[in-house]
Formats: sequence, structure tokens, C-alpha cells
Amino acid sequence: MMNGRPGREPLTFLPDEARSLPPPKLTDPRLAYIGFLGYCSGLMDNAIRRRPVLSADKKTYGEILEEFHPVR
Repeated sequence: MMNGRPGREPLTFLPDEARSLPPPKLTDPRLAYIGFLGYCSGLMDNAIRRRPVLSADKKTYGEILEEFHPVR
């Protein structure tokens, strides 16, 4: 079996010291900040691609599925 080069360490994403730390609290303001940045990046992507959110036509599931399975 191939194990790679001798003396090679496996790829670790976090050092051992970081693995023993507790996860961040849900009330951490950094989590809200990252969520807000994700929301803003989604709005910017829609604006760049000219896909307005508020003026988009609302479709029901029946209207969406009718394109694939015609009822009439």
C-alpha cells in the first residue's frame, strides 16, 4: 500500500491547540457580521446580474411544475 513519503505529516487544518478550544457562542457579534456580509454579497450579486428581488414575478409551485408536466 502507498503511504507517501517517509516522515511526512498528514495535512492538518487546525493545530492540536485549536482543537481543544470550545466553539464560539451564538451571541458572538462576529457571527452576525459574517452573516450580514453574506447577505450583502448576495444583494450585490443580484444587482450585478440585474435580478431585482422586489419586482420579480411570484410563481406558484403549480406554475413552475406546469412547464415540465402540462396539466391543461
